Amino acid sequence: MTDDIKSESVISVEHVKKTFSNGVPVLRDISFSVHQGEVLGIIGPSGSGKSTLLRCITQLAEVDEGTISICGKNIVTNGVYADRKTLREIGLKLGLVFQNFNLFPHFSVLQNVMDAQLHVLKTPKDEAEAVAMQLLDRMGLADKARNYPCELSGGQQQRVSIARALALKPEVLLFDEPTSALDPELTGEILAVIRSLAAEKMTMVVVTHEMAFARDTSDHIIFMADGLIVEQGKSADVIGNPREERTRAFLSRFNDR
Repeated sequence: MTDDIKSESVISVEHVKKTFSNGVPVLRDISFSVHQGEVLGIIGPSGSGKSTLLRCITQLAEVDEGTISICGKNIVTNGVYADRKTLREIGLKLGLVFQNFNLFPHFSVLQNVMDAQLHVLKTPKDEAEAVAMQLLDRMGLADKARNYPCELSGGQQQRVSIARALALKPEVLLFDEPTSALDPELTGEILAVIRSLAAEKMTMVVVTHEMAFARDTSDHIIFMADGLIVEQGKSADVIGNPREERTRAFLSRFNDR
């Protein structure tokens, strides 16, 4: 990639490789970029490296080789990581929404959304509570602020997770299969939230198995298999008219193209 492309990219991933401790390669020379206001959808079969890729971008896993840049600052350069202070600063630019919610069960909904503001951003309590309530209202959950996660549906818990991620005011939101733990009737409410964020030009990377959603909401799509990017391009092209046989075989399992 050229320096010009890198400077314009909110996320730049270049020649990233990662092998598990058992010697199994999980990411094989992965390169792509995401620009401000874009939504990148990542699709592919289980075990293709999608979630590991998100974990590497968000510093939950380390790469063996390659370079990852967030908002013009490198997390890792040719396999060598930046210093701890730089990594922390970069990490604050990213918000990750997990597939299994990862809420604190002993905290109320309000406390879950306030916690990182208080302890990471050092936001004053009154301000953190105001931000949390504003976000919960946006998610349609203001009336659940005093409830605990166990008292909520799966869809409501995931909306709390999104509010918690937004509370840190990230530059980019990353979603790791955000609907995979939900019943089909709850999936729609989470997809609607992500669509609303896309309409506001929030930069996002969404790993998903919802093909119609990926096609209609993503600007670009990456199809991964066996740790490789098999195909990438505009969403309508990749899902509607894939070039690669491996992509066509994967998409043939989904009725809604």
